[in-house]
Amino acid sequence: MDLRVPFLLLIAVSCFPSSFASSSPSVCNHESELFRFDIHSKCPPSMYPTPPIEVDGDSLDRLMALHHDGNAYVSVLFYASWCPFSRALRSKFDTLSSMFPQIHHLALDHSQALPSVFSRYGIHSLPSILMVNQTSKARYHGRKDLTSLIEFYEESTGLKPVQYVSEPEPTTSVDATDGNMITWLRKGTSISEVFKGDPFLVLSLLFVCLQAAILVFPMAEQRLKALWASYVPNLNLERFGEVSQVFRRAVHMVDVRRLWLKLTLVKTRSFHERAKNARAWASSLASVSLGQTSSNQS
Repeated sequence: MDLRVPFLLLIAVSCFPSSFASSSPSVCNHESELFRFDIHSKCPPSMYPTPPIEVDGDSLDRLMALHHDGNAYVSVLFYASWCPFSRALRSKFDTLSSMFPQIHHLALDHSQALPSVFSRYGIHSLPSILMVNQTSKARYHGRKDLTSLIEFYEESTGLKPVQYVSEPEPTTSVDATDGNMITWLRKGTSISEVFKGDPFLVLSLLFVCLQAAILVFPMAEQRLKALWASYVPNLNLERFGEVSQVFRRAVHMVDVRRLWLKLTLVKTRSFHERAKNARAWASSLASVSLGQTSSNQS
């Protein structure tokens, strides 16, 4: 009995730290992330994969200031949560953090920072990946597949991945849920429904069309001016003279004056005939009226 009590106490004491650890919050604030980043920058990096740290504009500047004191690499993902391309790259960025645990990975959503933060780091389009070192800064401009990203990591840092993860093939269900213009066109969706589903896509297409119009219209105007300048001096003006002569001949053949005179003569003749008929009709009425009066007097 005496041996069982210390043994039970030992088991109870060993269980307390795990219970306390499980009660700790799963999401840390930015201060704890700064502390963890500072510890990682001063201590040798571990080979255990860590997920990317979500930061805002202020914490990103503070983390980058801490980073200048060390020699480690930091990979920063600038993305937009509403963009399907950003969501696809974010999943690959998580995979890269597990493949390169010796590189610190940070993720910044565009809604968590001011535009000045993006311009300060030279980010003008989303999504973008920036690899930062104490002495260098490299931005990725290639394809967004996992193989190209791994090559960018290896060329920028000289490090090799501790493990290789195959990129999952995209399924049609994901494409259907995310939605794209091709899917909507196949379904025959109206523009109003597309605007309600993804207004940024419609606005981006409108912006592209306006940019194309701005580029095309000046070129078309120059071409038309050049065509007009090259075509007008070579016009055959004799053809216009021939057309005018034909028109004059047609006018002479018709002889508008004679037609007008004939019309006036016809009108005057019809008027005179009507006047004569009116006089005869009036004289007949007068004779009839005189005959009736003479018969009444007799």
